[in-house]
Amino acid sequence: MEKAQKISKKLNVECDASFSSGWLHKFKLRHGITGKTVGGDSGDVDCETVDDWIQNQLPDLIKGYEQKDIFNAHETGLFYILLPSKTFAIKSDTCHGGKKSKVRLTVLLCANADGSEKLPP
Repeated sequence: MEKAQKISKKLNVECDASFSSGWLHKFKLRHGITGKTVGGDSGDVDCETVDDWIQNQLPDLIKGYEQKDIFNAHETGLFYILLPSKTFAIKSDTCHGGKKSKVRLTVLLCANADGSEKLPP
């Protein structure tokens, strides 16, 4: 809302407008502006398969271990140059993204099941 106030002052618009989230919502509806995803992948993992594995196979694997001795590690990437995947557009428009930056920082996160040991990234 601050940006709307700054623009109105810069354009010398003389009004006692009260910019609020309700005003913004109605403005977007009035002009057909909506948030759209530029690109994206569908889910790679079948949730039913994961749930089945957690209920039926995982208990056998961790049987006999204490919570403090069960660790989980996950590799993740931080794409610090990547542009946002969403944008505002007119409802009838389609959005096409350009090439995505592949520059990333890879991080390994690891902790044990009871949370008493969290390894530094």
